[in-house]
Amino acid sequence: MIDNLYKSSATSKAADVQELFIDIRKILLATDGSQSSIMATEQAIAWASFFEADVRAIYVENDFEMLESPYMETEKHLKGKPGIGRRTEVLEAVKNYAEQNNVNIETRVLRGQVARTIADYAEVYGPDLIIIGNSEKSGIKRSLGSVVDAVMKSTDVPVLVISDN
Repeated sequence: MIDNLYKSSATSKAADVQELFIDIRKILLATDGSQSSIMATEQAIAWASFFEADVRAIYVENDFEMLESPYMETEKHLKGKPGIGRRTEVLEAVKNYAEQNNVNIETRVLRGQVARTIADYAEVYGPDLIIIGNSEKSGIKRSLGSVVDAVMKSTDVPVLVISDN
C-alpha cells in the first residue's frame, strides 16, 4: 500500500513539474559570429535538442555597417559584396553544428537596424523563445545601448541572454 501511495505521489509531482516548462517548438537564434553568439548557438541547439524544437538562425546586417568609406578597407573590396563571406561562414557553422546534433534548422540573412530587425522577424516567425548572445561592454559602447536590451523591450517573446563572461 505504501509503495502504491509513493508511486502515485511521485507521478503527480512529476506532472506538476512538467507544467512549469513552457512548450518550446520554435527557437529564434540571433547570431553574428562573436564569442557570445557562439555560446548562444550552443545553448540554442541544446534547448532545441531537449525540446525537439526547430531553430531559425538569423544574421542581421546592420545598414550602418553597409556604409562605405574611401578610407576603410571593406569586405566588399575583398570579396565583391559586403559581408557575404562573414555571414555565410557564420551561418554555415551554425547549420553544421545543428545538423551534427540532429536539430532541424533554417538560416536567414536579414538587413536593417539589428534590434528592430530581430524583434520584427520574431513577430513574423512566431518563436517560443529568442536566444541571443551579449558581450559585456563598458564605457561608450554600453551607453549607446544594447541590442539585447532593445530586443527585450521590443518583443513579448521570452529572451534567453547568453553572456560571454
